[in-house]
Amino acid sequence: MPLTVGTDCSGMEAPLQALMNLGVNFSHKFSCDVDSHARATINANFPPEKMYDDITTRDNESTPSVQLYVAGFPCQPFSSAGLQQGFKDTRGRGKIFFDVARYLEEHTPEIFILENVSGMKRLENGKYFKQIMSALNVLKNPGYNITDAVLDTKEHGVPHSRRRIYIVGIRKDKDKKTFEFPEALPAEPVDRFLDPLKPEERRLALPPKSQGTARANVIHHNKELRAAGVNPQKTTYIMDVDSSSERSKAVKGRSPCITCSRRSGHWVSTRNRRQTLEEMLRMQAMNPTILKMAVSRAQLGKQIGNAMSVNVLERLLVKALPAAGLVSSRQLEDRWETGKAQTQLAKTCGKKIKEVPRPEDKISSQSGWKSIQGKRAASGSSSASPTKRRKTA
Repeated sequence: MPLTVGTDCSGMEAPLQALMNLGVNFSHKFSCDVDSHARATINANFPPEKMYDDITTRDNESTPSVQLYVAGFPCQPFSSAGLQQGFKDTRGRGKIFFDVARYLEEHTPEIFILENVSGMKRLENGKYFKQIMSALNVLKNPGYNITDAVLDTKEHGVPHSRRRIYIVGIRKDKDKKTFEFPEALPAEPVDRFLDPLKPEERRLALPPKSQGTARANVIHHNKELRAAGVNPQKTTYIMDVDSSSERSKAVKGRSPCITCSRRSGHWVSTRNRRQTLEEMLRMQAMNPTILKMAVSRAQLGKQIGNAMSVNVLERLLVKALPAAGLVSSRQLEDRWETGKAQTQLAKTCGKKIKEVPRPEDKISSQSGWKSIQGKRAASGSSSASPTKRRKTA
């Protein structure tokens, strides 16, 4: 029997990508995202049996029960990059956690995994985190054994600085008491996951003048590195250049955190350009060759910044699924610990994500053709080709 899975606020469905990597047979019962672009990506790649567009208005009683439930409830209310309003978030995003808790209370999946920014533990001296853990710990009939940890993507096989808190709950009547969070792995060099260097990328370049902040930050970091005796065109530094000069940074050998506000990618010193979408996907441990791009490049960049890291989820599932008796430990391999996953991910370098036609592209194309026809009609021109018109003149 396939493992039944439900996801809320999971964006690019990193949980399903992790299950696919592990070779687990699963049935995607439902997904939910308020963002229409996120739903487009999900439907193009991992279509669920039921798709919901708003967890706050969804009828939880009619929502399918599943064995594995994963939710990445909105992080902005708890993030240092946002207003840190927590549950008081004026757009209501902070309260979405309670909709997640209601689903858990009504459907009691064997396992749940929740993900959010690590800053949630510190905000207002941990006030909101304590409220979240309290709400989870009072879930009854039969209740959960719950553990949490802050895990950094760069310590689990992918050179991407991304600290997130993961909360894992295993139902008490299913728990074999074997779950433990995965141990950190040796750091991987970012060069391993960059696309091959092109001849034109050898020449020193800067962001365009229209991107004044980014351009100034690149100039500043290049100058500082050279003053320290480092050639940034020979040693890879990934530069977060879209923040203020005070917050901008250049990191050797790994990517600063990719967020939705960094949808255009960080600057790569040895390539004299920003990260490609494919490189950004690899920083989230996503294989670009199995994904279809059903949204604009800007929207995909935003989704990558909002996504969970596949490598971390994969390593959590290797531990959690056997602990709940859902999959035998003999069937699962920690591919990141053995190094197979890194090797497979590196082999995608130079390969492109597949773009699929979008409804707006079709509309735009038709509108453009109608516009051309209109201009010809207004000028008395025929729609025949110029060659044909010359012959009939």
